[in-house]
Amino acid sequence: MKGRSIAIVGCGTAGLATAIFLARQGHAVTLFERFPEPTAVGAGILLQPTGMAVLRELGLLEAMEETAARVDRLDGRTSSGRRVMDVSYGGLAAQPYALGVHRANLLQVLLGAAVDAGVEIRCDTEVNGIRHVDERPVLELADGKTLAGFDGVVIANGTQSQLREQLAIPQRCQPYPWGALWTISTSLEQAPEPALLQRYVGAGVMIGVMPTGLDPQSGKPCVSFFWSLKTADYAAWKDRPLADWKSQVLEYWPEIGPLMASITDRDQMLLATYADVRMRRWHQGSVAVIGDAAHGMSPQLGQGANLALVDALVLARCVDHATSIPAAFAAYTPARRRHLRFYQLASRALTPLFQSDSRLAGWLRDISFPLTNSVPYTRRQALRTVAGIKTGLLFDRDVLELGQGKGREKSETLPIQTE
Repeated sequence: MKGRSIAIVGCGTAGLATAIFLARQGHAVTLFERFPEPTAVGAGILLQPTGMAVLRELGLLEAMEETAARVDRLDGRTSSGRRVMDVSYGGLAAQPYALGVHRANLLQVLLGAAVDAGVEIRCDTEVNGIRHVDERPVLELADGKTLAGFDGVVIANGTQSQLREQLAIPQRCQPYPWGALWTISTSLEQAPEPALLQRYVGAGVMIGVMPTGLDPQSGKPCVSFFWSLKTADYAAWKDRPLADWKSQVLEYWPEIGPLMASITDRDQMLLATYADVRMRRWHQGSVAVIGDAAHGMSPQLGQGANLALVDALVLARCVDHATSIPAAFAAYTPARRRHLRFYQLASRALTPLFQSDSRLAGWLRDISFPLTNSVPYTRRQALRTVAGIKTGLLFDRDVLELGQGKGREKSETLPIQTE
């Protein structure tokens, strides 16, 4: 299928990647962004092997690696130093590392490719609704205008999407009670080791430090710092003396003293909140929903941007193989179901082990995770889960073959195998 007119709402990772794929297929793509210019908001991203494979398919991985930091493993310990999380990407034969990236750097790489592909980007344009005239979608804008002439619409405007809520699809968006304070710092004189490091105190305290590549403003190496926090406790945290909180952090993790010294104003710490989004399906006629708008989840498995990139790849393949946009979008839901359902369920199951008031949850994590890592089979499954390539609890298929279509040759660059 060629030459369709497709609107995409949301200029984030999911929207931009989808726009690039579809424009390169020969479709007329218009991307709508409600802000005056595309903006990357949030802490650093852990780009997993799946996300890296999609960028490789787009021809953008090399450019992304220029400003990213290599991440070889995940290392999580209790405040006493006992190792709980121990996942090494070295067990992946084809892609033995992940990337820590600054959101702004990923945005710039995708944005440049979208412009080069001929995507029309309309900023400062908020889409409030979608209605259909003669079975074709019409966009209703916040300024009262309407835009017609599209064959399909892709909703990619994030977890709190009001466009998603207007669809006649059973769905639920439930906020998580826990969020995270975060900042990105260039204060470290020496580059951190190539690992995502975490410290735990039960399930109520989680601290994280991740190399995040080069700061887009200064060009200096930077790291992302996270502090788990109940959203209901944010106001109390703001009223608490900053020095008291910093002392508490250093009590649990003295080695990050230089990083904590760089935090001199509480405004440096921003609050990230999350929600669990569930949908019965991710399409309705000529409308599809992708990215966090379709399946927002907690960040415990570090999959948000990676799932969005895979969404873009699979949706584009479905469009390429179908004879109409509704048929393509109808094929998208079953193509993504197993992969997304696995990570939604895994996220819900694991989140209380890292962010909850339960003393039992933290104890179970600290006992069970080291045992899991000591058994080759479960260690391999843990790695595949973190890498983003699981599509089922016991049985998998290569996730990046999804949406290939019958009889289509597999891309030699995409499958990720474990040794």
